[in-house]
Amino acid sequence: MRNLSTSKAKLSRKFRDRCVALDLKQARNAPQRHGAMLVLIAIMMFLFLIVVAFSIDIAQMHLARTELRSSTDAAANAAATTLADTLDRNLAIRRGQQIAQANLVNGQPLLLADGDFQFGRSDRQVDGKYAFNAGEAPFNGVRVNGQRTSGSLSGPVPLFFGNVTGTSIFEPEAFATATYVERDITLVVDRSGSMVGSRFNDLQAAIRIFTDLLATTPVDEQIGLASYNDRASEDVQLTENFAEVNNAMDRLRTGGFTSISRGMRAGQEIALRGRPPEFVERTMIVMTDGRHNRGPEPRVVATDLASDGVTIHTITFGAGADFGRMRDVARIGGGRHFHATNGDQLRDIYREIALTLGTVLTE
Repeated sequence: MRNLSTSKAKLSRKFRDRCVALDLKQARNAPQRHGAMLVLIAIMMFLFLIVVAFSIDIAQMHLARTELRSSTDAAANAAATTLADTLDRNLAIRRGQQIAQANLVNGQPLLLADGDFQFGRSDRQVDGKYAFNAGEAPFNGVRVNGQRTSGSLSGPVPLFFGNVTGTSIFEPEAFATATYVERDITLVVDRSGSMVGSRFNDLQAAIRIFTDLLATTPVDEQIGLASYNDRASEDVQLTENFAEVNNAMDRLRTGGFTSISRGMRAGQEIALRGRPPEFVERTMIVMTDGRHNRGPEPRVVATDLASDGVTIHTITFGAGADFGRMRDVARIGGGRHFHATNGDQLRDIYREIALTLGTVLTE
C-alpha cells in the first residue's frame, strides 16, 4: 500500500515538473509569437492601405473620365451651334474653347487647343447612325478631342496615391462629334380666342424670327404649320419656302376654344408626309396660351408622336397656360418645355430653339 502511494506521488511530481517545463517553454516562445503576429498585422495593414489607395485612385479616374466626357460633349455642341449660326470656324473654335474652360476636369478647367477641333460633314446612314468625314464640305459637324494627357494644354490628371500604387498620373481622352442635322419641323400654334390681339401679334413676330434664323443655317430644313382652336387645320405642308409659313401666319384668325390634341394631330399628319425618318430628324413645336378643353388627351397624342420618332418641344405663354400638361407632353416627346410670360420672352424662346434645334451629338 505504501509502495502504491509512493508511486502515485512520483507520478504526480513528474506531471507537475512537465507542466512547469511546458509553461517555461511557452513563456520563452511567447515574445516570438507576439513578434510574428505584429509582423503579420503590419503586412495586412500595408496591403489594406494599398487597396484603399488603389480604390481612391480608381474612383478619381472614373470621375475624371466622366467629367472629361461631359466637358467634351459641351464643347462640341457649342462649336457646332456656333458654326451653324455664323459659318465661321474660328468663332466656332473660340466658343468651344470657352465652354470647355468653363467645365472642370479633376478640379481644373479643360483647355483645348485649336488642333483639338476638326470640321467636316456628318451624313446619316441607312441604320440611322451618322458617319463623320473630316474636311468634307459643306461643313455641318465638329469633332472635338478632349484630352488630359502629357501632351495636352491641361496636362495629365495627377493621382492622389501615385507613389503607393506605382502610377502617378492618369491620361484620359474623349471624342465627341456634334452635327447640325437636317430636320422636318412642324409648328403647331394656338389661335383660340385667348390669343386675340397683342398675344397673336407677339406669336407672329416670334415665328418670323424663327424662320429667319433657320434660313441662315448650312443644312436643309423644312417647316410646316398647323393651327388650332377647338378645331385644327393643316395650314402649310413641309416646305423650304419659309415665306409661306409667315404668310399663312398673317392669314390666321383667332377665336374659339382650345383643343391642343387636335392641333397636334394635324401637325402629325404634316410630319408624316415629310422626308423618310432615316434621313431627317422630325421635330414638333407646340405652343399654347390656354388650357386644353376639347378633344382627346394631348399626352396620349404625344405618345403616338414619340412612337413615330417625332421630338416634341412645348411652349406655354402667359399665366393661364396649361403648364403641367405641356411639360408632360414635352417629357413624353423627348423634348424641352419653355414658358414665356410676355412677348419678349416668347421671341427669345423661338430664337433659342432655332439656334439649338439642329445640333445633336452623333458620336
